[in-house]
Amino acid sequence: MQYPRHIVSPALALLAWTIPANAAAPEPDGELAVATLPVATWIAVETRDHATGETGAAAILLGVAQERGLGWQAVLRAASFGRPTMVRIDSPAFALHPGATNVAVTASLDGGPFRPGAWQVGGDGKGLELTDEAAIAFLVGLYGKRELRLAVVRPLSVPFVLTFAVAGAEHGLALVAERGGWAAPALSEARH
Repeated sequence: MQYPRHIVSPALALLAWTIPANAAAPEPDGELAVATLPVATWIAVETRDHATGETGAAAILLGVAQERGLGWQAVLRAASFGRPTMVRIDSPAFALHPGATNVAVTASLDGGPFRPGAWQVGGDGKGLELTDEAAIAFLVGLYGKRELRLAVVRPLSVPFVLTFAVAGAEHGLALVAERGGWAAPALSEARH
């Protein structure tokens, strides 16, 4: 399944150029120090698909990708064009096989246990994607949380860990939820 490129790319390039990646070596116990996380800044934008002319909404969040003590910038993007909702995570250090369909990814919210899941490999092999109901469930799960950690599990290798400060997701994703036609839970419900 291919997704059209959106006008969000120039905004991401500008942000990636102006905001350096905040990565630090893991703590002795293997945990990423919370002080290295950037402040959660959801960037909500109106976008237009330049191929079809369809308009939509996107929310962008910058984070940190880390493997073997090295750090890179990571980008989480949620977008809705009409009814379909998509979540995509990109990092320049991804080494995914474009022919692969699913990748095992574990997720942890606010330092809790990692829960298994599966993400699709993007058509270009440079990102992970969730679509439709899986994307909506993932995004709603971020409401009321402060930190998201994803570990891309690869055979015979060290996990590739992506960390995002996700505080304020309920406000940052409001435009995407509205355009996608999915109801976001009330803030008081999201904290339970």
